[in-house]
Amino acid sequence: MDANVDQYTTQSRELTEIPVVLEKWYAAHSTIRRLRAVSGSGDLTVFVSIEPTSDGDDALPVWLANHRRWVADLSARTRREVRLELASSTAIAGGDLGVDAVIISELTWRDSWSTT
Repeated sequence: MDANVDQYTTQSRELTEIPVVLEKWYAAHSTIRRLRAVSGSGDLTVFVSIEPTSDGDDALPVWLANHRRWVADLSARTRREVRLELASSTAIAGGDLGVDAVIISELTWRDSWSTT
């Protein structure tokens, strides 16, 4: 098969299917406050900010308890290698993603005050 056709098919799928998959995943995980997914060279990087625990302002226990399961779940749903990154609740940045990185999904509806 033609490499250009393969690339177009992959890009087409990213623009239509993966954002829908991520939106459903986000809706099903109430501890995820914000999500930004960035597609780069071959992998999918998903930044999440997590609702802090009820007994403090720390999201780390939730992250540690769920990180591996979330990565496996997202990889299976998107059929892509997923890199999951913890971000602060106030800023989800692109980091070192490379020049070919494209934001394919940004979900913040749990933060109604958010402007990004």
